[in-house]
Amino acid sequence: MSETARMTGGPLDGQEVELHPVQTQNGEYGVLSGWDTGPCTPAYVREGHGRWIWQGKPWPAP
Repeated sequence: MSETARMTGGPLDGQEVELHPVQTQNGEYGVLSGWDTGPCTPAYVREGHGRWIWQGKPWPAP
């Protein structure tokens, strides 16, 4: 069973995305590429209030 989440910031800003159960459990969605990041750095992470926040640059407005 999957769920959906609204992404904040980045290319998916404001979009509802269907999440795989592992993504829901880990609180990570997608992978950043082309940034100064380590391998497999998640593009979005779920923060303490349940929002999915873009981890790339520029950072989303609060």
